[in-house]
Amino acid sequence: MPPKVKYTKDQVIKAAVRVVEEKGLNSLTARRVAGRLGSSTAPVYHHFATMDELALGVIRETQRALLEYTARPYTDRVFLNMGTGVAMFACEHSQLYRSLMLEGGNYSDVVHEFLGILESEMKKDTRFASLSDSERRGLLRKMWTFTHGLASLICVGLIKDCDQDYITKTLVDVGTDVIGATLARHKNDAKR
Repeated sequence: MPPKVKYTKDQVIKAAVRVVEEKGLNSLTARRVAGRLGSSTAPVYHHFATMDELALGVIRETQRALLEYTARPYTDRVFLNMGTGVAMFACEHSQLYRSLMLEGGNYSDVVHEFLGILESEMKKDTRFASLSDSERRGLLRKMWTFTHGLASLICVGLIKDCDQDYITKTLVDVGTDVIGATLARHKNDAKR
């Protein structure tokens, strides 16, 4: 009778996440994950038929962790918290952010799903209650372009000052103009 596998699928994914966080997505191998587990590669291949399946597990876990960051109450504004969370995640987990958002071309569906969740969460921000779904989506896309750019600069080391106050202030500076223009356009359209 073969020995019983000691590690759960979740434990294998967590070990794989640690490998990616240390060395990047391209360094993900069964041998490295097994080394993190302190085992042979058997648990990796027991739970995942291919390394691509394991990489997807890492990407999904990264998305989950990123969503957790976007839900934190950094401020009293839901939308600002989302942007702050994205940039803070890039600051604290640059390899994971890079793997999902910069190198994860095969995982664009995960990124689109992530943005869909953020769009849904925007409805909790009372400033946007009167906006249509398409207006909220447009606002998210504009702010996502800036926020992703900021997070990308942070994760590649071009912005070194990535504390929460800096991030929040930067997002407020840009967001005030973008959100203000969106709300003003919505108000003018409603008058017509």
